[in-house]
Amino acid sequence: MYFQFIGACKEPMMVIVTELLLGGTLRKYFLNMQPRQLDLRVAIGFALDIARAMECLHSHGIIHRDLKPGMIITLNF
Repeated sequence: MYFQFIGACKEPMMVIVTELLLGGTLRKYFLNMQPRQLDLRVAIGFALDIARAMECLHSHGIIHRDLKPGMIITLNF
C-alpha cells in the first residue's frame, strides 16, 4: 500500500496532509478491546510498522513531534 504525503509550510510550522484513510485510530482500537489484553504478535506488528513509518519520515528529514495512539490509523480493524 502506498500513501502520498503532501507537505505545506507556513512559518513557523509545517503541516503534512494525506488523503482520507478509512479506519480507526490505534487509540480507538485499544479502547474497543478492553478488558482483553493485546496479543504479543499483534503488539510486535504494531511496533514494527510504527518504527518503519518513523524511519521513512526521518530519512526524508521529517520529524513527527506528536506521535501517540490517537495519531496512528489502523487500516485493518
